Amino acid sequence: MSMDPDKSALMEADLVRMARQGDLASFEELVARHRDKVYARAYSMMRNEEEALDLSQDAWVKGWQRLAQFQGDSSFITWMTRIVINLCLDQLRKHKRQRAESIEAMEEDGGVERQMPVIHPIPRPDWNGGIARADRPGAGAIVARAPDSPGAA
Repeated sequence: MSMDPDKSALMEADLVRMARQGDLASFEELVARHRDKVYARAYSMMRNEEEALDLSQDAWVKGWQRLAQFQGDSSFITWMTRIVINLCLDQLRKHKRQRAESIEAMEEDGGVERQMPVIHPIPRPDWNGGIARADRPGAGAIVARAPDSPGAA
């Protein structure tokens, strides 16, 4: 799990302090320690592996970029979890907005019903008053009645 054997023994607070000073190896150690938790939180919210992976990676990038803003009032993983949760919520809002825009576009085009294909029934040549004619070629000995024809069961 740990990337750097020298860093694996360090306490999280020391790694954060060193990472804040620009030590990328220290930040990589923090990623190695917590990447599964960050991904699990993203997946629990998104229910999509690809999106969860993308959002968890985005969270780590944002964490590195904003490390100077980490106050240390909470644990590092709590801070990173909040970042990934916010990214997931933004993505979920974006999905909701896109669905709403899609529905609005359909309504502007005449509604969902107008988007559905129109099916025109084609009369069958062997259909005569609701009774299939047995004397036509290919009809066989079976005579079918339409459900709404007189005498149908």
